[in-house]
Amino acid sequence: MALIYLDIELERFVYFADLFGIAVFAITGVLAARGKQIDLFGVMVLALATSLGGGTLRDLALNAHPLIWIADPLLIWTAIGAAFMTFVYCRFFKMPRRAMLVFDAAGLALFAIAGAEKAMALGFSPLIAVIMGISTGCAGGVIRDVLTGKIPGILQHDEFYATCALIGATFYVLMHGHLDPNLLAFTSMAIIFVVRLIAIYTGLRLPVFVVAGIDRTPRRVLGFRQKRWTVRHIKQDKESK
Repeated sequence: MALIYLDIELERFVYFADLFGIAVFAITGVLAARGKQIDLFGVMVLALATSLGGGTLRDLALNAHPLIWIADPLLIWTAIGAAFMTFVYCRFFKMPRRAMLVFDAAGLALFAIAGAEKAMALGFSPLIAVIMGISTGCAGGVIRDVLTGKIPGILQHDEFYATCALIGATFYVLMHGHLDPNLLAFTSMAIIFVVRLIAIYTGLRLPVFVVAGIDRTPRRVLGFRQKRWTVRHIKQDKESK
């Protein structure tokens, strides 16, 4: 009985996490439209694609039918409601860009663990669960960026994004069965959220692939070297005079 109770509690936790994650990603979809003169219908398309795209691709990959938003239309209404409220709010109040990044970090954390948990619940291997966690957390953002004409964030060297989902989903899979399910899910989400916030506020990045003799030195390093070179040669010029 205790095991059944834990399973029910975990299902409820994941469901409400899904609802909250959908609302959060719908908000980021709306915020991504600012400055692009997109009308209300276009904003709703962005919100739905961002909030439901990752879960849709996950369910298709796992052959889980019906799709999550077809089985439960409340998910669609949640995305529409969050998008409409954000649309109205942003017409009268300015929302800082950092707010979008923080909301996006929360959505990434919620969706990544929800994706990994669903794959584990369906009996897939830990590796597939991690991949599903990453794709569920990142696919919506990729679709959003493509629709708004941007290079997806996970492909840019200045974004420490998918790696956060990888860390959290791996922790969830490794500790699955060793911790209380609710505690494990919450802790894994917190890891993703905190690591993403650290990356946002400190500029944490992965090393960039650079080929010696072909690629140029990253700008930050080049600028530093150029500054040192300039100062050194100015001093030499003064001494020579």
